[in-house]
Amino acid sequence: MKAVRLLEYGGQLVFNDVPTPTIARDEILVKIKSTAVNHLDLVEASGTARQILPIDLPWIPGHEFSGVVEQIGSDVAACASGDAVFGTTSGMGAYAEYLAVKAAAIARKPSNLSFEEAASVPVASQTAWEGIFTHGHLEKGQTILIHGGAGAVGAYAVQLASHAGATVIATASGDDEAYLNSLGASRVIDYREAQFEKVLREKVDVVFDLIGGDTQKRSFLVLKEGGHLVAATQPVSQEETARHRVSGAMMRLAPSADGLGRIARLLEEGTIRPDVATLYALQDAARAWKDIAARRRSHGKLVLRVA
Repeated sequence: MKAVRLLEYGGQLVFNDVPTPTIARDEILVKIKSTAVNHLDLVEASGTARQILPIDLPWIPGHEFSGVVEQIGSDVAACASGDAVFGTTSGMGAYAEYLAVKAAAIARKPSNLSFEEAASVPVASQTAWEGIFTHGHLEKGQTILIHGGAGAVGAYAVQLASHAGATVIATASGDDEAYLNSLGASRVIDYREAQFEKVLREKVDVVFDLIGGDTQKRSFLVLKEGGHLVAATQPVSQEETARHRVSGAMMRLAPSADGLGRIARLLEEGTIRPDVATLYALQDAARAWKDIAARRRSHGKLVLRVA
């Protein structure tokens, strides 16, 4: 099969032939239709975070995918050959024509989504769900501040929080205000024009931080006592959480078939929607990586079309 591989940390991506994977009893073999590009791919490939995000070289990137079940292991009962599915990998492998994956990490592809759209969903949507509900404990009637609202995770967080009946405030570029309003944000603060802690008159119940750095530090100033600060990019200072009498934690995505199935139902209902910015051929993965590093888009995912 054809695959995109990284041979050494910081090296160039190569497109060549590798053996088709074999499956274990609890796995399925998926013929990949599309896979999405994530910043995490670039971070892992650079080697800068190898202490906490190690990879085995040579490495096939790709954390999410859509495709068709080609073969099932003897212990798999939840799907059958020919099923259209989408899901997450265990850390590698989706930049390829075939992928062996645990059946517990996939769900049926929403019927109203293309394979390209479906591939853009699993990581961002589940990160948003776990961030605001599992870790942030967001409830109807509460107010949430989402930093980086126009990003892939932020856009799902805005939609999910709005659907849950929360008041949604997002920080983003002013150019994305109309986009975020269309997703359910009641207010968008242009981070280039104003400091959110100076323009927010009332404190919020939850902060979902997708930016980190000084943005996270200033977020303590707008949290209600007993509120939750959930970070996706860096650890949260426990000294600050104690001083402000809030809870704070950095989350790590724990994908599941149940969680993705719940997302799939919301997509089929039209309650939430995906956003694909640009499509590339699999062999053009290196160009997609350059574009995502240069942030040559305001919002939406970059997707590689495999088959």
